[in-house]
Parts: sequence; structure tokens; C-alpha cells
Amino acid sequence: MNGLAYKFYDGVVNGEIKIDGENLLEKELYDIGKKVGSIFQNPKSQFFADNVEDEIAFGLENYGLEREEIDRRIKKALSSINGYDLIHENLFHLSSGERQKVAIASINALDPPIYVFDEPSSNLDMKSVEVLRNLMLSLKNEGKTIIVSEHRIYYLKDIVDRFYYLEDGEIIDSFTGDELNSFADEFFIDKGLRFYSLDKVITNTQKLNEVNSLDLDKISFSYNKKQVFKNLSYSFKSGNIYGIIGDNGAGKSTLFKLLSGLLKEKSGKISINGNVLNKRKRLKKIFYLSNNADSNLFEASLEDELKLNDPEADVDKILKDFKLESVKDLHPQILSGGQKQRLTIAVSELLERNVYLFDEPTSGLDGNNMRIISRKLKELQEKQKLILLISHDYEFLMNTCNIILHLDQNNFKEFNSEKDKDKILKILLK
Repeated sequence: MNGLAYKFYDGVVNGEIKIDGENLLEKELYDIGKKVGSIFQNPKSQFFADNVEDEIAFGLENYGLEREEIDRRIKKALSSINGYDLIHENLFHLSSGERQKVAIASINALDPPIYVFDEPSSNLDMKSVEVLRNLMLSLKNEGKTIIVSEHRIYYLKDIVDRFYYLEDGEIIDSFTGDELNSFADEFFIDKGLRFYSLDKVITNTQKLNEVNSLDLDKISFSYNKKQVFKNLSYSFKSGNIYGIIGDNGAGKSTLFKLLSGLLKEKSGKISINGNVLNKRKRLKKIFYLSNNADSNLFEASLEDELKLNDPEADVDKILKDFKLESVKDLHPQILSGGQKQRLTIAVSELLERNVYLFDEPTSGLDGNNMRIISRKLKELQEKQKLILLISHDYEFLMNTCNIILHLDQNNFKEFNSEKDKDKILKILLK
């Protein structure tokens, strides 16, 4: 729809794509851009400048607008996202939600009639998803046409008029929002979809005997002079899956880097089953999967990636379990985001570790693949492994974790995922 497939990637098109009676195949990309504005899955991939003002001005300058008109549109676009205070900020110092807002503002300044969103919520926490929802509603109320490719569909209520279900490159079904709302849980599971309503989210009630422990004893850590943790203590027990939630900057990813030995604590002790582990020993005992799938992949094929950690691995079985057999011969770096996530989880299974740490393991995953990852983590739970994960994905958290920990001001507040669903959702939306 935005011309990239056949103009930039040299794809072949059969049939016609028309906007207002004009054939897009006969248009140049810069002409298509006046009609169709694109917001990509990762906003960073569409930025050309370092700061917000220059980024929004970039497209306008390329279309030859006068300076006064450019200034007027920049102010209007930032005001439309309630983000005028971001005007002089460095784009790469912004949060994911703020970057998404700037990406929308940069397209909004061009004022196209059509907006195409490619999985816009995949890298956002739930608070930022609500901001995105309000932005979409605002665009719709202005008379814009909005087309969204998306896995998380709960927030699209009252925005989307019709949903189209694609399979193997074909539209095989379509639904209204009311129809989706009336379907039983089995429909979403059979179709590999996430639920249309968060009220239908299934919780993990599985709790096993607590055999092994990971203990934090008065851990303190600072970045330069900024203190992140002071005397943080908690005892994690196997037989549970822990989901860690908290605001951006609360220290969730820093905690995982400390636990895995990538960072060294200023004071305090970290131990497994009573044995205190220094930074080097933790590297050998604790597996850490970062929230950037690309940084966890090293080889030139999926088979080599798996055999890097276990030369005797039954590669075909593992790839089938994770629904990756069809891309077996591809280079890992050209997989989709969801495929990369599944591959990195598959690699983690081959490593015999006492503790597994997963940072945002379901970013960009559809319902079916989210449930595959959830099932695999429960299998690790049954092996008495200690499992901790960071996530903003409410559906995944509830489906996978039996204990949710809210990290706030050097303390963990513990919640039961079955009994405290409303409290957990309130924290994620706060």
C-alpha cells in the first residue's frame, strides 16, 4: 500500500492498487508518500535525523514547503500528540512510546489521507498503547483512513470497523468488532490470535514444589552516581514463574544484568541454594536473554545456531516444536521479529542452566507463538528451573506467570496472577 514492496524491494505485483482512482504502480515513492503515511514496527528504522524537530521537518523540506509553513506544521503535529515539550529532544534518548508518538507526528505533518501502521504496539508498554489508541482515535475523527497490521487487538476496540484475517498471503475471513467480541475463547486459540478482550485472558495456576532458590541479600548498585538499587532483597523459588513489572527506569533490565553477571553489584550477595556466586560464576549458572533478539544470534543458519550450544541437538525436532522448520535454511538475521524470538528461546532450552532470565520474550508475537513460548517456559518450570521474565505484555504475563512482582523503589511487591488480575492490570496501565 505504501509502495515499498515493489519500488524498494523489487517485488512483482499482479493486479492493481488504486487510491482515488490512481494506480500506485505508476507513481513514484515520493508521490505515494503524499497519499499514504507509514508508521513502522520499530520507529527508529524510519528516522533520518537526531532530534525531534529536524525529523518532523525532514519530509516537509523534501516536498519543498516554505519555512514558515514547515514551522506551523511542526507545531501543529507535535500539539496533536500532546508532545510539544519533545521538540528539542534527541530521538534516541526517548522512550519507545515517545518515539512512536514522534513517528506519527512526522507523518501527521505531511497530512496524508491514509495511515498504515505496522504492528505499532509490539514495542510499547500498556500505558503507551493507550496513548497510541487515543492518537488513532484522533486521526479517525479527523476523517483519516487507518490500516493496521497487528497482533495485540484488544486496544483496537471502537477504532477498527472491520478486521481481515490473513493466512498464507490470502484474506480468508473478515469480522466486525461485535463479531469478534461474541466468539468463544476456542476461536482465538484455533486461529492463533490474541484475545479481543483482556477479560478473557487465561491465568497460569501451576505451582510446583519449591526445590531450588535464587536469593538476593541487600543488593546495592549505582550507574555513575545514580543509585538504582539499595539493599534489595528477595528469595526466588523454583516451581514458580516470576513476572517482573515496573515503570521504565525502575531497574528491571539492570537487575537481570546483575543477576547474570554482566554487571557487578556494589554491595550485597547473590546466591543459588545458599552458595554465594561472584560475577564470573553467575555467567556460567544463569542464562540471560536480552530484549534485543539480534544481539543473541551469532551463526549463519538456524541449524548452526542451535548446534553452537549443543552439537548433538535434534535440530529438526526443535525447529518443529517452535514452528521454525519452514525457515530452517535462512540466515537468522533475516527472520521476522517473532521468528527470531522463538529461535532465541529454542537456543535457551539447549543450555543447562539453573536460572533463566527472559527480557520481553514476546515482543511482536501473535497469539499462537505467544502460547508456544508460554508452554516452553512451563516445561522449564516443571524441570525445577528458576524462571524470571520481564514483560509489559499482560496477556503473556497472566498466561505464563503464577507470581507477579512489581519492582518499585528498591522493593518487590508480590501478587498472585490468578487472584490479583485487576491489581496487576491497574499497575500496568498506571
